[in-house]
Amino acid sequence: MTRPAIRPGRAIAGFLKTCLAGLLAAASLYMVICAFPEPAFAYRSTYQNYHVWSDRPIPGEITDVLDDVTRRLRTSSLHARAVPVEIFFCNDDWRLWLYGRHFHARMGGAADVWLTRQVFIRASDIPANRILPPGDRPLADAAERPLSYFIAHEITHVDVSRAFGRTVMLRYPRWLLEGYADYVGKAGDFDFDANRDLFALGTWALDHDRSGLYREFHLKVAYLLDRKGWTLQQVFANPPDEQDLDARLRAAP
Repeated sequence: MTRPAIRPGRAIAGFLKTCLAGLLAAASLYMVICAFPEPAFAYRSTYQNYHVWSDRPIPGEITDVLDDVTRRLRTSSLHARAVPVEIFFCNDDWRLWLYGRHFHARMGGAADVWLTRQVFIRASDIPANRILPPGDRPLADAAERPLSYFIAHEITHVDVSRAFGRTVMLRYPRWLLEGYADYVGKAGDFDFDANRDLFALGTWALDHDRSGLYREFHLKVAYLLDRKGWTLQQVFANPPDEQDLDARLRAAP
């Protein structure tokens, strides 16, 4: 008795269905791993509303760093001190690669605004209040960006997602999201006029595409909040066109 031949179309459909099921299973497993990162971090410390995990022992100087984080977060109208904050130090790059959701370990930190609202920070020298930059190059703008800056910056992303929804990364321009996080992270350590002059000159540090720094975005947010007197809610309700902002900032004061 001969068996009916399997049609090529059915074989392909079955193969694609199996691949899709495998991808969904892998994605589900990844979501579960990301939702519960604690087993990958052996050390824990609690200070005020901060819950800190690390893959290496946590120095006592973490309290000084977190006090400075608190000082920086006072700049934000969105931050609530009563809300617990979960911070994970990823001294091994693979943890930052995995939990940072960007699938690389070159960033200073990352915040999960979609699922857990946890913060992940790269390898750091906690007693010195500084991150250890990837590669051999020194950290740009290191004086204005200690470890406490990076933690406050990422917490601000979490606060924005709480205030404006988990899909903020899809609904708002990057200059606003990163500019406000830089604005809070630097806590006023920003010379508006000097940076505006550098922006008008097209200086490297004020061009995010060339430098990777957020000073350009910070300038735009500071212009709206500090010079135009907008509230943060007004800025998020109707973010100005970025090209229009560029033109205003390049114009004579």
